[in-house]
Amino acid sequence: MDGRLFQQGFIGHAPGLGQAFSSRTQQSQDSQFQKAYEKHMAGNMASARTLYERILKKNAKHVDARYMLGTLLAENGLLELGLMHLQSAAKHVPTSPMIHTNIGHVHMKLGQLDQAVNSYQKALKLNPQSPDILFNIGAIFHEQGKMEEAATYIDNSLELRPDFLAAYPLISKIQRELGRPELAAACLIKLLEYTPRSINTLFELGNLLAAHQDYTNAAIYFKRILNIDPLNGSAHHALASLSGETTVTAPRKHVEDLFDGLSENFDRHLMELGYRTPELLTEMLIDLVGDQFHFDHAIDLGCGTGLSGAPVRPICTHLSGLDVSQKMVDIARSKNIYDALYKDDISQHLKSSHQEYDLFIAEDVFIYVGELSGLFKSIKAHAKPDSHFIFSTELATEQDYILRPTGRYAHSRNYIETLATKSGFTIVASQITDLRMEAMQAIKGELFVLKLGSDE
Repeated sequence: MDGRLFQQGFIGHAPGLGQAFSSRTQQSQDSQFQKAYEKHMAGNMASARTLYERILKKNAKHVDARYMLGTLLAENGLLELGLMHLQSAAKHVPTSPMIHTNIGHVHMKLGQLDQAVNSYQKALKLNPQSPDILFNIGAIFHEQGKMEEAATYIDNSLELRPDFLAAYPLISKIQRELGRPELAAACLIKLLEYTPRSINTLFELGNLLAAHQDYTNAAIYFKRILNIDPLNGSAHHALASLSGETTVTAPRKHVEDLFDGLSENFDRHLMELGYRTPELLTEMLIDLVGDQFHFDHAIDLGCGTGLSGAPVRPICTHLSGLDVSQKMVDIARSKNIYDALYKDDISQHLKSSHQEYDLFIAEDVFIYVGELSGLFKSIKAHAKPDSHFIFSTELATEQDYILRPTGRYAHSRNYIETLATKSGFTIVASQITDLRMEAMQAIKGELFVLKLGSDE
């Protein structure tokens, strides 16, 4: 679980620490400890650690020094060692909610969620009016999938502190996951009372309402974003999609920010939605070329985290990947799928490159690009003879392409056939399929395999 869920981090930074421990009234006279504490607060960790350890060498029962040393070590990534010192402090002062809270923080950092809950529960018994402790327990229960329990604890934290701003996004997320979109929206509307100019919250609320087809109210919040930031491309894109306007492409920054935000849970999320496009397209390609065929140099346009590159890797001598999202590229790099990776826009990359390819891959890319003629021309310019081009589209029947209220583009088969012919490609295989699930409904799409100059 991410440490950002902690509202105070390690509580050792709280001023007046000594007053929290009734057994140690002498702290104000302890000049050596005060010196160590001041260095700690100033960020001079090495000196503070030396002084804490020097105090403990003289007096192993100096609980303040033990507690603060444990906190310092944990703050600096020495979690196991820090935990040992904090647990030792807890034995001497078992009635301190601060010590038990920091022990819970360390267990959380170590991924020991049950132990973290146990420590937080001890702290809560000693300090039942702490919204921070309630929040942390709720956050763990959410991580463990205990949604009703999580909702109870987060709600209780907000009863104690109605302006607990970090709690509103989490309770909204929990309510969404419990299938209560109205309550999820209400939580964000309440948050906006405290932060009326929060573009992140306005986006979250607009997207939530749009996902449940409340397009009229969703548009209200996207318009509020434009009142704050008139040049916000994502808000303009959202309003176009909700109003029925079809633009030629989504703004690059919108796509970049979208996938940076999705990157952490991207693979798991697509698996939950039944996403199988990479495997299906690779099977279609291999059925045509044979499993012994090797492409000399392939490029994955919009490679994301590498889901689209992994299935074709065994049949590619050299595989390049590019994506506008740096976080996606970083995850793809960690998988060691690609021989080369670039953070770049497709058109810009191809325009500046002199490399030719015999396989182009664009899976779930065209849903963020409406007008494809320029892209097809760029691909033709970099295509070797007999090269292949595999890609997916969301299915449209209304016109060449259309921007849907989801913010994604769909393309017609006639449009793809026209572009392929103009660029010298032939559709050698295609398949209509369910791309993934969305709001309990299957999203229809079409998978294509094109070959340059083929009459097949």
